[in-house]
Amino acid sequence: MTPKAVERLLTQDARLLARRDSPVIDQELEAQRQAALEVFFKWQDHACQFQDVIPFCVVLQRKVELNRDLLRWEEQNAV
Repeated sequence: MTPKAVERLLTQDARLLARRDSPVIDQELEAQRQAALEVFFKWQDHACQFQDVIPFCVVLQRKVELNRDLLRWEEQNAV
């Protein structure tokens, strides 16, 4: 993951999903996004290494993918 990819994940992809009003969205997505943002901001302030950000973002990226799949399923199976 590049810094640009991490920034997009945190400021766009995960943010938009976390704000969706859907029962299938993981309710902890925003809390995990905030935790990853804190580490990302520390990296920007040179208080940690970029590799410290990656574990947070790998987990968050997987959750984003799963939640997107759940939203697609919800839309396809809406009554």
